[in-house]
Amino acid sequence: MRGSQKGKIMVVSNRLPGKEALKLYRKRWGIERLFGHLKRKGFDLEATHMTCPRKLEKLFAVVVIAFTYSFGWGCHLRMEGQRSSAQSKRKSLFRLGLEDLVRLFDLSFNDRLKRRAQHRFKRWLESPGDPSIFLV
Repeated sequence: MRGSQKGKIMVVSNRLPGKEALKLYRKRWGIERLFGHLKRKGFDLEATHMTCPRKLEKLFAVVVIAFTYSFGWGCHLRMEGQRSSAQSKRKSLFRLGLEDLVRLFDLSFNDRLKRRAQHRFKRWLESPGDPSIFLV
């Protein structure tokens, strides 16, 4: 590929005009990414042995909420530049937020820095914020 085309994607459709096909693909890609994180890249939802539809529905709802907060917190961390090491820049926003939240609520580790970080998270939760960060 030429340098100017690197990282670009081509969407082809026999049913929709180009811009409409791209808009639809963007929505689908967001959903695919969500399912990827729910299944393999974070919550391992496929490993559940539940078979009751009502229980699965509740589990799915809780996991989607957890994903949303992990993703939103990851966006916040990236915008603040708090986790800006080369390794963290390679992580998805979801993974960045999830790992930080797991660390914040690790019961085996209790110190002043952790309490300060928990307070920052609480302030973020209580702030009106920018709802656009929750668009996946």
